[in-house]
Amino acid sequence: MISKNTAQQIVETVKDVCGYDINYISTDGIITASTDQKRIGDYHEIGRKAAQSGQTLEVYDNVTFEGAQKGVNIPFNYHGQTLAVIGITGEPDEVRRYARLALRIMRMLLRERELDASRELKRAEFSYVARAMVNNESLNFEYVQDFLHQKGLDLHEKGRAVIIRLQIEDRTRNITYYENRSESVLSGIPQSLYAYDYPDRFILICSEKSFAENRERIRQMCELPASVAAGSLHSLNHIHRSYTDAQLALNSAAGAYTEFDSLGIELLFSGLSGYVRERFLARTLSKLDQADLDLLSVYFKNNLSLKQTAEELFIHKNTLQYRLERIRKVSGLDPRNVNDAAVLIAALKLKNTMVQEIQ
Repeated sequence: MISKNTAQQIVETVKDVCGYDINYISTDGIITASTDQKRIGDYHEIGRKAAQSGQTLEVYDNVTFEGAQKGVNIPFNYHGQTLAVIGITGEPDEVRRYARLALRIMRMLLRERELDASRELKRAEFSYVARAMVNNESLNFEYVQDFLHQKGLDLHEKGRAVIIRLQIEDRTRNITYYENRSESVLSGIPQSLYAYDYPDRFILICSEKSFAENRERIRQMCELPASVAAGSLHSLNHIHRSYTDAQLALNSAAGAYTEFDSLGIELLFSGLSGYVRERFLARTLSKLDQADLDLLSVYFKNNLSLKQTAEELFIHKNTLQYRLERIRKVSGLDPRNVNDAAVLIAALKLKNTMVQEIQ
């Protein structure tokens, strides 16, 4: 079956080529699409006869057949079935040469539609397989293997799951644009398949080799903007484990791009309840202001070096000592003490992780 919209596109395309009015006539003789809007819905007697006989029929006047005007009416067969009759209005000797052209245009349009539909179906099937794999759903082994082979993958090789979470402020205006940009990148990564996980993330499954060769391309997706997290290395048969690690990395990330293998103390936060997190921050950082937190970040980045921290902050070492002592008095934790510093470092990382989760 051909929809009315498709039929209308066909007749308008043919008219653009030949300049004559074109009718798309169903096999029961109803004009379902026409470049002459007044004729849509009319019964076309000769069109029905052409469909029944399978022969091209010509009309030389406007009165002999009900609803028919002078012109050529040619059946359109596709996949061994008569789908419709194309009627070209005009003197038969003038429009006859356009009949075959009309059929070629119709076949071209329908084949294009079929290819689009086939690609969309294949895309949906790959998306289904990808989501099933990361969720550890039961699938037929041979079925999955066949799909993976089409992407140059094998269930027994190693690979990674990657999560790309889009961060779009105005979803109503921009989401389609960024989805298309994401798909443009992901579809170009060899030995991989991906799925769109509504409403804001993509899941990528790729081989170990492909991930290594395309790591920078994947990292650059952060510019969309997006948060990107890569899971650990597992066989594709157990890629759900890599996906779980990617989720942990995404929730523990202190930056836009994170790999599970690079995480340290952040992994400990993933198992903590919201209540425990809040209580820990209340006991460590709640009495410190933003200036104190910024100072501690620089101090810990410089491995507790007073000299390097003072130089980076453009302050005197005595001023730095004074501010560190103030932090000790306010929080009860001395940043200059190794054990207390470890607690403060963990608290700062937890705070950054919670900020990332909110974003």
